[in-house]
Amino acid sequence: MAVTRRTLHAEDTRRSLLAAARHEFAAQGYAGASLDLIAARAGVTKGALYHHFANKAALLQAVYIELEEEAATRVRAAVEATKGGAMARVAAAFDAFFNASADPIYHRIVLRDAPVVLDRSQGRRLDHAIGLDLVIDLIEDLRREGLVGDLPIMMTARVFLAAVCEVAMSAADSDDPLAIRRDGMVVLASMIEGVRLAAAAAASARAS
Repeated sequence: MAVTRRTLHAEDTRRSLLAAARHEFAAQGYAGASLDLIAARAGVTKGALYHHFANKAALLQAVYIELEEEAATRVRAAVEATKGGAMARVAAAFDAFFNASADPIYHRIVLRDAPVVLDRSQGRRLDHAIGLDLVIDLIEDLRREGLVGDLPIMMTARVFLAAVCEVAMSAADSDDPLAIRRDGMVVLASMIEGVRLAAAAAASARAS
């Protein structure tokens, strides 16, 4: 029982630290956020903070993962709630992700600060671990409806995930993020249509 209480207390402390860090990173930016203030806001000592997180970068990474997982949950819920075919589900996924990425907290932490603090390959690994399975599901949906042909699923998913992330990053750096989102949606839809046409042409050539 004592171990259970200790474990629950440790998890409560971690959640409090993540909530406090999210607030401070969003309000002050990574560079301006203070570990002393994060610990105080969480109601713990700085030593307790270091028990859970080695440094400020590790704390940022944990908040980054939390925000990305929340965004992925929103995207999956939007996909599952969508009526219609694979293209409708893809459009719902794009829209849900861009809505999530437009949130000021996500914008500041994930799109502006994290790429500077986290190693690029590390951020890419995290993005793939959190979002790639969802993109694979969408690509497999498109394939079942004959919209992408016999493309390598994994590589196709990686390319589309990279494209979606690029649109979100471009919107974060723009004075007119809505225009970037609109342009991005047009380009992403065109990519899918181009793949569909290429698949149709290849099938026609094989049949002739």
